[in-house]
Amino acid sequence: MEIDVSGEDITEKGSVYALSVNHSILASGGPESIVRLWDPNTGKRITKFVGHTDNIRAILVNESGDMVLTASSDQTVKVWSVTAGRCMHTLTMHNDSVWSLFSDDPELGVFYSSDRSGLVVKTDVRGTLGELDDGLSIAVAQENEGVSKVVALDNSIWTATSRSSINRWANVDTSVDIQLPEVFKQHRVSIVTTRSRDSIALISQSPPPLNGSAKKTIPAKSILRISNTASFPPQITRDEEETPGVAARRASEILVDPASNAVEPVHNLPEETIEGQFGLVKHRLLNDRRRVLTLDTAGDVLLWDLIQVRVPASSWIRRPVLTWVVLASVEPLKALERDI
Repeated sequence: MEIDVSGEDITEKGSVYALSVNHSILASGGPESIVRLWDPNTGKRITKFVGHTDNIRAILVNESGDMVLTASSDQTVKVWSVTAGRCMHTLTMHNDSVWSLFSDDPELGVFYSSDRSGLVVKTDVRGTLGELDDGLSIAVAQENEGVSKVVALDNSIWTATSRSSINRWANVDTSVDIQLPEVFKQHRVSIVTTRSRDSIALISQSPPPLNGSAKKTIPAKSILRISNTASFPPQITRDEEETPGVAARRASEILVDPASNAVEPVHNLPEETIEGQFGLVKHRLLNDRRRVLTLDTAGDVLLWDLIQVRVPASSWIRRPVLTWVVLASVEPLKALERDI
């Protein structure tokens, strides 16, 4: 079976950047900024969601088929209701294009997102009973470049970038008894205690800390505002963060200190790195149409023979060495260097 996902008016923009499917719904998105839902059994379109203002990069569909999460280059994650046919929440914890989504929760109560700046975020909205503004978003890790894929398993989060290596980061516990900074505790407790007993039990069911270690307090600057309308976390100044008793103040009374508002992820270094082979960054075909110059992520420039499919002897150049070796023609090397 083939599903034509091209747009109604401009078929050239029918590219698919993101897909997600369950037993009853297939969701697709791309450069049109429109989310389309299809029946995976018949290929017929069910409906479409309009609301994003840029490319749709990732999609998740919950197991019951009544909720869809989408990530976009417009720096937002949107939560759509299939039954209502509209966007229910717009999450703004990212300040850059959101490239990836992941969740192993059937109802997407806990999900992970990553963006072009390299920020990896864990969001927990379990127990909020639809009030997603009361959820918890934590900046877990910071990569050196954009994260194109994020996957979580047990106590680990794995990230992939344009580099050939894969990094593993320690996960962060977001259960009901999470260790928050003192200034946030009262506000968070007041939210949780208004929920039903079943909801509290639900968000308590999370994996134990890595190696059974004691839970560490989440840094205040690692807690993100899940949306523009959220009241949690309360905005505080640097001095108030370290002052006992500040938590008794109402959130509306806590002032904002822009200088101390920068995000600081829980982890800046991965626990493990799986090294891969070097990837190609640039290439240039020479005038003879037989040889190609390539630059890889290690900074090495190689001259390849396309007919013999190999690198001729003495054709290796280390980019940090500023003295360029003439292989066939100086001009292609100079052109490649200018591109770099």
